[in-house]
This record gives sequence, structure tokens and C-alpha cells, in this order.
Amino acid sequence: TWAQILRNKYLQSKTLSQVTVRPMDSPFWKGLMRVKSVFLNWTKFIVGNGTSTRFWEDTWLGDTPLALQYPSLYSIVQRRDATVESVCQSTPLNISFRRALAGNRWEAWLHLVRRLMDVQLSQRLNQ
Repeated sequence: TWAQILRNKYLQSKTLSQVTVRPMDSPFWKGLMRVKSVFLNWTKFIVGNGTSTRFWEDTWLGDTPLALQYPSLYSIVQRRDATVESVCQSTPLNISFRRALAGNRWEAWLHLVRRLMDVQLSQRLNQ
């Protein structure tokens, strides 16, 4: 199918959110990459085991990306490209910030942690 051709040629082992446009890409693919951010903002991800879903920038918990729900945390997080699996794989959560969490940032962090307590990742690979 056409989807498999695009997956093999452009995505390879990456997800749509992880790929960037390259100079040798076709005009068709370059056009898709120009609208990628709009598409991703209107798409909700089925997380599965979390290896293909970006923790901050994909919509997987709520109706918008966590980067938009918690901008004060996103602005100081060390790894903006972390996956759900990499963050949620351990207790405490595998996440680091460039500054100490205080005041409103601390309250935002506690709110996010309470929501993450209900997240259950599957043990299966994402399909």
C-alpha cells in the first residue's frame, strides 16, 4: 500500500513526529512535512508501550500536548524529546529539569504526577 511505501522510504524505524525534511526528499514529502505540526496538534496517540509517543510534544494525556498544558515545566525540562516510555519506566519518573521546581512550577509538577499515576503502559510493542 502507499502507506507502507512512505513508511519504508521516509520513516524507516522512526515515527512521524521524529522525522525531519531532507534536501533530497520529494516535493510531496516536503509538503507533508510542512503541515506535520498542524496534523500532530490535531492527532491523539494510542500510547501502547510508550516507545513511539513523545512525552511532551504528542497529544496522549488530555486534549493537547503536555508542553501546552504545562508550559512552565516544558520550558525548563532537560529532554524535550523524551518518550512516554523513557519517562514512565521508573519510580521516581525519569525526568530532569534545568532549574529547581518551586512555587507554580512545583504545583504544576504535582498536578502532572497525580495524572501520571493512572497511566498504564502495555507490555506489547506498538502496532
